[in-house]
Amino acid sequence: MTGSGTTDDALGFDGIPLAELCGETAVVPPGGVGGPAVPPEGSMPMGPARRMARHVQRAHASVLEAHRAISARQALLAGAGMFPGPRDEPGARARPDGPFAVLRVAAARLPDAAAPCVYEVSWRGQVPADPTELHARLAGSGAGGPRCLVLDGDRRLVASIVRSVPDLPEREPARRHVPDIPAEFRPLARTAVHRLSARGLDALAAGDIAGVFGDAYDQGGLEPESLPERWPARLLEDISVIEPGGGPYGQGLLVACTGAARGTSPVWPRLAAATAEALRVYAFHQGLHLCLPGARVVPSADRPMRIEMLDPAATDASALRFTVEVTGLGLAPRPYVTADCEVTAAGRTVARLRDAGVTVRERPGADVTPHPGRTGCRRSASGGRVVADELHIARMAEGDQAEVFAAYGARPTATPTRPRLPRGDLRTVDRCTRIGAGLPPDRAGSRLTAEYDVPADPWYCRESGLAGVPPFALMEMALQPLGLLGGLSGTAWEYPGQDFVCRNLDGRATLLREVDLRAMTVGQDVVLRSSVPLPGAVIQRCDFELSTGGAAFCVGEATHGYFTAEVLRAQQGLDGGRYVAPWLERRPGRLAGALRPDPRHGPRVGTGRLALLDDVVVVPGGGDHGAGYVWCDKPVRDDDWFFDQHFAHDPVLPGSVGVQMLFQAVQACAVHTGLVDHLPSPRFSLAVGEELRWSYRGQILRHHRRVRGEAHLREVHREHDRLLVLADGSVWRDDLRIYQVDNIALAVRSGAGREAAR
Repeated sequence: MTGSGTTDDALGFDGIPLAELCGETAVVPPGGVGGPAVPPEGSMPMGPARRMARHVQRAHASVLEAHRAISARQALLAGAGMFPGPRDEPGARARPDGPFAVLRVAAARLPDAAAPCVYEVSWRGQVPADPTELHARLAGSGAGGPRCLVLDGDRRLVASIVRSVPDLPEREPARRHVPDIPAEFRPLARTAVHRLSARGLDALAAGDIAGVFGDAYDQGGLEPESLPERWPARLLEDISVIEPGGGPYGQGLLVACTGAARGTSPVWPRLAAATAEALRVYAFHQGLHLCLPGARVVPSADRPMRIEMLDPAATDASALRFTVEVTGLGLAPRPYVTADCEVTAAGRTVARLRDAGVTVRERPGADVTPHPGRTGCRRSASGGRVVADELHIARMAEGDQAEVFAAYGARPTATPTRPRLPRGDLRTVDRCTRIGAGLPPDRAGSRLTAEYDVPADPWYCRESGLAGVPPFALMEMALQPLGLLGGLSGTAWEYPGQDFVCRNLDGRATLLREVDLRAMTVGQDVVLRSSVPLPGAVIQRCDFELSTGGAAFCVGEATHGYFTAEVLRAQQGLDGGRYVAPWLERRPGRLAGALRPDPRHGPRVGTGRLALLDDVVVVPGGGDHGAGYVWCDKPVRDDDWFFDQHFAHDPVLPGSVGVQMLFQAVQACAVHTGLVDHLPSPRFSLAVGEELRWSYRGQILRHHRRVRGEAHLREVHREHDRLLVLADGSVWRDDLRIYQVDNIALAVRSGAGREAAR
């Protein structure tokens, strides 16, 4: 039976070469079949023991699936024609597609129409994988048209389908709003496979996910019931394009084909099922299943799916092409993919689907909450099982933390404003691999080890104006695990009846070596050194270490606090509430030699989200040390990107953004005062071995007006091909000085040789 083979990995599936199995982009051995395998990017080599365990696991799962399929088929036959069985085509398995069966049951009751029409499908609850008691009934015709309700048994509503006949224009409708800065979803696993043949699709359906996409998707060692649920009969012939981050919404693009729908009437259930199949492939391609035991894909029930049938008769004429534009992709409350789809036949648009969506869920009854001393089904970068995975981390940022971490002592609170991790593109924690609790009452010695997968082309590197990872990102990588440790050690659940949030107070960090973090996994190790309770607050001090491949590249310490809203409102900045003017403001009249470069023109020190300099004044030879001075200013807008990312129910400008602003100001000063004129194509980066120090005594919220900063160059060390610039700076929120940043250290080298090498 197709899908049951356990042949050697180099031969692919049932002896089929990987090139045929997965499409042209599959990774094949350099010496051909039987040669040494080259694993896909981001995967780990698979040893003989692990390979054999995976084969045994697959064989066991195949036997169980065969029994389930036979039982399901017998139940269907006993149903005396409740709905047709799956198409008899190559690659089809006996188990029906539950959602497809639901739509076919509804189609049998709704009046058919050869003219253009619209079907609106609203899913309710979870659709059973092997439906055997489906029945449909008409619920009358409303303003929209006839409505059909599909039930599982006599009580549970599965779907509501309405057919209407509005005036459908043939031209493409206007696309939904695309954000100025689309979210950049980070997949849970990386693969070099971006197209799939029919055999590749069959292999995925049979459960050979790692055999198709690579070892990063391997789930060897799991019990068979914790492996992904087998997929139903295949409708797609191939998927020629799988483009993560593609499409008009920047979330993904797929192009797939099926044969002509000859003899299928009505055809709209088939179109909906084929679109869902493409989304299921994309969900697994992005690794969304890796956090869930017994992962199964079900229709999303958060909004109705609209199926516009523009030319039903044309679907009989030729093969159908599905262009799937992913509109949404995320992890919480469960992993999901949403999309719009255009279906064409012979180049003519015959149907459109809007708000098609699938959700990845665990097998019924499975416990997906983390527990002390218990690991989940997710694998870490080193191959071990993790304590808290990407789903838990996302839900800590977005959802009910007490529900997620109840086993760690979390308890319900009266307010959603609690210490959380940042959201979306700002979050720099992916998994927790170890939690060690210290002894009460202060729990000193508590330890947390986490991981963060850096994208191959992270947005903060593209937009920072620095070579390598900018200080903003390094600080977030170091400090965010502190908040996770506070949640898991119980601190975040103090003061359950009040708003209670986490703020960084002080810190220091040293870059130990130059490192290119792109496409690397960063290890994050945090140790709690002390915890002091105060009225309305808890103050903690932690050490942190960032590493790659087990070798540290950044170390430091930080003090952070958990505060009630009343304590935060009492903050008076760094100067006891007094106004201390910037150096430039204390100099009356126009300073000789002062420059006012336009940050929007000439050398750019930051773009996009990290374009943090709106107005700049540079004074050569100015400042407290006479080595140079720079002042900068930026208005606060209530729609600034970081307010929605940091944090849910607690929007605040991250302190790391203020630090990044000062680094950019120092960079602008070096450029516009001629300090780097002797270096061709100067490249700025963080200086190795220099300790950055910061203190925060205030926060910047949506209602504040301006962020101002200044930096005093303290030392400039010149060498033939290198420059080291050291500076100190401050940040003001309106008229209150709230950040002090010392030893801002930038290394500058010539980039001419690097550019030529490219």
